[in-house]
Amino acid sequence: MKKFVKIFSLLLLVGFFSISLVACSNSSGIPNSKSEQILYNGGIVSVVDDNIFYANGYVNSDITTMDEFNAGAEYSYLARLDLNEETYQYSSPENVNKLNSEVLGYENAYSFVLGDFVYYTSPNKHKTSSNEYVFTYVSVFKTRLNGADTKEIMTTNSFDSATSQFRAVQTNGESYFIVFDGTALNVINLANDKKTEVASSVTSVALPRENAKFDGKIYYTQDKENEFGQAGNEVFQYDLSNGETRSIMNTINNTITFTGREGDDLFFTRLNETTKVSNTYKLNTQKLATTGFLSALERPFYSAEIDNVYRIESKTADSFNGYIFESSLSGEAQLFYKADNSSEPARLLASEEYESVLFVNNDLVFYSTENGISYKSVIMPNETKTLVDEMTIISDKVGYEKHESGNLKNIYFYAQRVYDQSEENQTSEEEQTDTNYYLYQISFSSPTSPKLLGKTMD
Repeated sequence: MKKFVKIFSLLLLVGFFSISLVACSNSSGIPNSKSEQILYNGGIVSVVDDNIFYANGYVNSDITTMDEFNAGAEYSYLARLDLNEETYQYSSPENVNKLNSEVLGYENAYSFVLGDFVYYTSPNKHKTSSNEYVFTYVSVFKTRLNGADTKEIMTTNSFDSATSQFRAVQTNGESYFIVFDGTALNVINLANDKKTEVASSVTSVALPRENAKFDGKIYYTQDKENEFGQAGNEVFQYDLSNGETRSIMNTINNTITFTGREGDDLFFTRLNETTKVSNTYKLNTQKLATTGFLSALERPFYSAEIDNVYRIESKTADSFNGYIFESSLSGEAQLFYKADNSSEPARLLASEEYESVLFVNNDLVFYSTENGISYKSVIMPNETKTLVDEMTIISDKVGYEKHESGNLKNIYFYAQRVYDQSEENQTSEEEQTDTNYYLYQISFSSPTSPKLLGKTMD
């Protein structure tokens, strides 16, 4: 009897420790009051209550060997920092927590938080059948907010940085991660990490923006099988809720190329293969329920191809609502603004004035320059304000954080380390050897000097 009691007690003890270990594994120790909401801040940072999850640094070169990957991972890892910690312009903050040793900060980086997990992309480390690495392919991972239970969800079989897109979206109470690698269109159901390949040979996509309300449908094009030498392509609609795909345009001599989406508005180039005339159109998806794709078209939105479309929603007056977009004239991309009530757009920025459009907040357009970040309002297009200056930055990787009111709070960006040049702490050029890119933060509402959030190598 005593022996039985001892065995039973031992089993209870083992069970207790098992439950305790499971509980420890499942608990991140970081509270997330918005656990059912996708937390996305520009695709490079995620702010969870008082904590920020981010890639500590940025690898500013193509990775071609495992040695280069490991070297990049030394400073471009998944990090967490309590935003209540004291941060400074010149020195690394205390208590930067390294959660994962993958390369996170790089050209094809994307990350967000949902519940107790951080989702992020990293260069592929799987070898091919010929025992070679193809780091240009992208792997998708998830890990808990404490860095535990890391899991690879998928790896692409190709990747084109010029056309690829990532989107973390929510619709009808479900959360999805959409991965378009430039060829294959995949959807990951974040409730169970199940991956569905929507199509394997996609030529363009129209995906909603993060945190945007939309109809639960995504759109893409494919080259159709032209058995009789017919020109043109085919447009498809994919319903995230039920996984159904249907063709919504399949006519001769029309080639559609999606170039953007804002809410229910699709933007695409329509090329008439007979006349070779190409125009950009805007189509509201609500019309597709009652009429055909081409029948729903309005007059052309613009008489040339466009890219990087953003919706302008002014808090000053509805008359300023409209869109900004890029279009190339004389081979150089320029930024245009077109109000809803205007037939022709106005040029907002010339090609030599900016590097990349970063994001839009209300009627403010944020963009990178050769050595910083600036912004202007479409209401006063001749007035430019500079937020970051005289820093070597990564021109297209910027995150942002908003207040509960929707007003802009902080902006995050990668830049080379800034050294203290005050008289008592002046650093010689020989000592400025760390040229890696680290994450910085600057307040929008009360901008001062940018604060260094990344942990430096020295």
